[in-house]
Amino acid sequence: MSVHENPFPPYDHDARDSRLAAPADTPPGAEARLEGYSSDLDKAEKLLTAARDAEMVAEEERDAAARKARLSDGCPKVGVFGGIRTTAAYVDAWVENQIASEAHDYKLAKAARQAATLHFDKLSRQGGWQQSKVASVRETYRGTNGRRWS
Repeated sequence: MSVHENPFPPYDHDARDSRLAAPADTPPGAEARLEGYSSDLDKAEKLLTAARDAEMVAEEERDAAARKARLSDGCPKVGVFGGIRTTAAYVDAWVENQIASEAHDYKLAKAARQAATLHFDKLSRQGGWQQSKVASVRETYRGTNGRRWS
């Protein structure tokens, strides 16, 4: 998956799904929606795991590129050479310039992992709310012997 692709499809259950044909204010309908949230939460967890792995890989690649740049023959040395002072800050800036692409990839991977975390957290909260709704619907139906109230 490219770091530029949106891995989070909009939350939308297929209306043709027979489990969702029951109204949400009935125990079968409420349970079906809770099952849908659970399924979406599993998918979000897998996306979050993949995003964390991609972030770690990008970080390792950035760090390896920085080490390679610092040890390269082209890396300026700190000191005064021929009347020109080369500071540690200059060397750091040179290295950052050499690894700009890897640093950018890492920032994108980090942002993707943060987005995956937010998506997972949002689904978790929605699933918790749905559990409360299921319990409420179940309790309501318990007193009506399965008949809908009016």
